[in-house]
Amino acid sequence: MKTVTVRAMIDPKKKERVSKILERLGINHSEAINIYYSLIEEYKGLPFNIKLPEKDAAGENINKEVIDYLKESIKSNYHLGELLAK
Repeated sequence: MKTVTVRAMIDPKKKERVSKILERLGINHSEAINIYYSLIEEYKGLPFNIKLPEKDAAGENINKEVIDYLKESIKSNYHLGELLAK
């Protein structure tokens, strides 16, 4: 199978934390990215919902809402990650 290189800029501390998780799952970064890309292909988009937060009265985005939404998205997609890791 022919492959290509995908480059991404990642915070070094985040990469280190994720490396430890991936090691426990028994997969490397390339395998994790391939899983992610396979899900994007299957779903014809990101494998989780992303939306802009509602605006408050002053028209500012509410950071807490973004964080809460992402936490819920992670919870709802957690089992999918578990299945893929097996």
